[in-house]
Amino acid sequence: QVGRSTESPIDFVVTDTISGSQNNDETQITQSTISRFACRIVCERSPPYTARIFAAGFDSSKNIFLGEKAAKWKNPDGHMDGLTTNGVLVMHPKGGFTEESKPGVWREISVCGDVYTLRETRSAQQRGKLV
Repeated sequence: QVGRSTESPIDFVVTDTISGSQNNDETQITQSTISRFACRIVCERSPPYTARIFAAGFDSSKNIFLGEKAAKWKNPDGHMDGLTTNGVLVMHPKGGFTEESKPGVWREISVCGDVYTLRETRSAQQRGKLV
């Protein structure tokens, strides 16, 4: 599980970087764009070695946790889905992961693992289009 929180459910703590800072002496305080509980990455350790990303995190009771301002909706199948307040974005480079690869298109991942085009703004309540 990945996020900015240092609470025990988080396996990897990620912090924002300040663009333009050259060294640690220039540390600035800024509002984080990383969700406290950003996402969970699940990787299969046997063939076919699939990896899945799910936006949102899980609290100490193993329940999905989304912020109060996060976009939420009910899918046609009746399941709830949503996006983290700041979004969990992924990009697959054109040409794969090689020295010659070029940046691809950024997409946003939902709680259920669906892939959407980017929202108008990172924290908008309206989700992008399902990809």
